[in-house]
Amino acid sequence: MNIRNSLGGHPFSVEARVAIQLGRESISSSLVAINELVKNAYDADADEVVIEFSGLDSDNPVLTVTDDGDGMDKESLLTRWMRIGTTHKYEVGKSARERVYTGAKGLGRLGIDRLCTRLNLFTKTQESQKIFEVDIDWNKYNLVKSVELDSVRHEVYEIDSARIEENFFPIKGKSKGSQYILSGLKDKWDEEFLSDLRKELSLLVSPFSKALGFRVKFDTGGFLPELDGYVASDHFLEAAEWRLEAEITNDSKVSVTIYDSNGEVSLAPKPADWGDWMKNTEKAPQCGPLTFSVYFMRNLSSREVDTNKFKPKEIRAFLKSNQGVRVYRDNFRVKPYGEPSGDGDWLGLAMRRVVNPESITMENWKIGYNQVVGAVFIGREANPNLVDQTNREGLTETPAYFQLRKFSLKCIELFEKHIQAHALAEKQLRPQKIVLSEVLDESASAYKDVLERIGKLKDSSVDVEIKKQLEVIESTLAEENQRTAFVKGRMDQLEAEKDTLANLASLGILSVSFGHETLAAISNAITNGALLRSKVVEGFFMLPQDVVDFANRRFDSIEKSLNYIKVFGNFSLGNVKRDKRNRRVIDLSVVVANVLSSFDEMLDKRKIKVSFNDVTPAGLKIKAYEIDWESIFANLITNSCWALSDTPAEHRRINIKLSLEEDVGVIEFEDSGCGIEAGVENHVFKATFSTKRNRKGDTVGTGMGLSIVRTFVEEHSKGTIVLAPKGDLGGARFWIKVPSINTGI
Repeated sequence: MNIRNSLGGHPFSVEARVAIQLGRESISSSLVAINELVKNAYDADADEVVIEFSGLDSDNPVLTVTDDGDGMDKESLLTRWMRIGTTHKYEVGKSARERVYTGAKGLGRLGIDRLCTRLNLFTKTQESQKIFEVDIDWNKYNLVKSVELDSVRHEVYEIDSARIEENFFPIKGKSKGSQYILSGLKDKWDEEFLSDLRKELSLLVSPFSKALGFRVKFDTGGFLPELDGYVASDHFLEAAEWRLEAEITNDSKVSVTIYDSNGEVSLAPKPADWGDWMKNTEKAPQCGPLTFSVYFMRNLSSREVDTNKFKPKEIRAFLKSNQGVRVYRDNFRVKPYGEPSGDGDWLGLAMRRVVNPESITMENWKIGYNQVVGAVFIGREANPNLVDQTNREGLTETPAYFQLRKFSLKCIELFEKHIQAHALAEKQLRPQKIVLSEVLDESASAYKDVLERIGKLKDSSVDVEIKKQLEVIESTLAEENQRTAFVKGRMDQLEAEKDTLANLASLGILSVSFGHETLAAISNAITNGALLRSKVVEGFFMLPQDVVDFANRRFDSIEKSLNYIKVFGNFSLGNVKRDKRNRRVIDLSVVVANVLSSFDEMLDKRKIKVSFNDVTPAGLKIKAYEIDWESIFANLITNSCWALSDTPAEHRRINIKLSLEEDVGVIEFEDSGCGIEAGVENHVFKATFSTKRNRKGDTVGTGMGLSIVRTFVEEHSKGTIVLAPKGDLGGARFWIKVPSINTGI
């Protein structure tokens, strides 16, 4: 029986205030709104757009945005421009000149309300003999009374173009285009605001693209003539010290090329499959094919540049206005990435530099946000998964976006390592020059004082023999001063590493301090859990059998988790026993077995199968610190656990093999995980370098694991460790060789 009576189909209605919300409340600033008008001119196949102010020194200034694009006829004006959210650009995709549309949501025109209270739009096509005008009073949308959007009307006029001076609309010598006249400006366009707009316009169109065929002209009407003229700055990129060009191709290959200041290839590309270059991800990048350019522009004023072409002051101004890494879609900037102020530091370059303020010749040096001009180039067609937020304030943070971020950060890291390697090589080739004013420690200051005193004695002495003796002393002190400076640099580097190790040590001390109490609490929980289980089973609580069965399953899970923590806690506390901190004869076969036993629960929980193959006759005995080797295997295993996180459970394997080659013990360690990313093989043992990244692309972990392993193997045990070629399992593979000894020693 049907109890419902149909009242017919009804659409959603939209109130007029929605236009206000989509316009002035969704556009963050007037600068963004003007950018939208410039993009509209580009989409209309304009060669030129003019941003012109008049009456800036009056109470009623006017802003005019004029382009020589295709313009609009009556139908286009009424059915597309005046239709909010039109899908025309999205459906067509490209203009007549094959420009990929920069706007596709049909909301940009509402941003004009952010700029002014009144808009007069004039537009004309090449073929039309008519000019069409729309008169929009944005105050109509401020009505308190509830009205629907389509009830707000705007006057549209038709003007006979014959009444306009020939070839003068809207740009002299052109007979087509659009002109937006904005009055009742809502912002105070003073010198600072106009300068900011000029900078925004220089950032809007990519400085990396010289063949765009699109120019932006700025005109303050004589109010600030130094800002007037065409916006351009791309030639300053030629003054860069280093340049990186990276690419993800259509067939999912990654290549990275680095050029020096002369434009010569310093690092040749070695194309690698995306799946090998960026581990723990799909074989094909969701972000799609793209290119990435970075220009390193450090200390420009102190470098040798062509002063006829580049003035240091202008270069510094260019860097200040263009610093950071931006994103361009079809040659137009996607805000807010790469804001010169640092607000759009989407790769976190400034924070990386603050955390690691070392000089370029120190191990952990990072590029600063203010030292690069960079850009990622994407396209609407090539990168459909990289979509704009509705408010046009950035890309939606999808998995594709985070892949883009990971890719960009890895490129930056490889760039840093290459630049640093060359800086170190140059430093070693240069004769050491001691500049006493730069030496900061007390002993260097003392040297300076003594040397100055010796100089005065030499100048005032008339005894030739004394002068010779003073020269010998002066030479000796100068050499000592030089050695002191070298030691100071090395100490700074070690200090940075020490800070990281001190933090790790603090965590270890904290674990030891509370470890015994924690284990006692865990034992207490296990005991009480067993007692509670027995009471449940005995019927003390008079529970139904199905509840008892459920409780038993929960008790099993709790007991297993507590035992897991207990075993791992015992292993951690056992590591700090005094006998393990003494150098003595140990059997690596026993050490490996003990570590695997301690990690058994964790490995089982992660469904990782371990094969331990000991082919030594009677164990592998070495003279070393037992705690070192427990840490070595613990680090290797935990690294493997991370590398195996995305490997199917049935394929998660770790193989450990011990063998003897004459008097050398050989340890082979490999897993079936994602392996080491292509391009970082030479860096994995460096302190603070980590290949582990979260989903956003940020490096996670301390990056000290393999550095500590290398130190323990090479410095403490006089052995060697290398990253070996992939084995049968296909993941990371390490060979460790260490001197073995007889049991009698």
